[in-house]
Amino acid sequence: MQDHRREGPDGQGERHEGHGEGRRAEGPEGTDFLDLEVSKVLYSEAAALTRAAAREILKEAIKERLRARLGPRLEAIARIAADELADDIEANLAVESVVEGRRHAREAREEAIRKALAPTPGHTKE
Repeated sequence: MQDHRREGPDGQGERHEGHGEGRRAEGPEGTDFLDLEVSKVLYSEAAALTRAAAREILKEAIKERLRARLGPRLEAIARIAADELADDIEANLAVESVVEGRRHAREAREEAIRKALAPTPGHTKE
């Protein structure tokens, strides 16, 4: 959990990091699992989450409003952008295919040259 500092005369500025961490040795033996300020820790966590939740609600509301006012136009622009990316990907795949075909053709040509230069049985050097 988050780092908290106790307030008041008993714990002025004392570091308190949640369950069992950074605690003073106080209270009866066997009670170190107790976190008597857990409500403060939990509230602090809840308060931190409220901002994120509020941002999510705002984002959803903004999306709804933009969709209501500009939905078809924004979707048309999105389709154009997506189609452009798809065209670029297809062009790149076609280029890759041509390059791969040329690589195979070169390999086949090199193999044909090796075979042409290989000694044939029955042919002796004189």
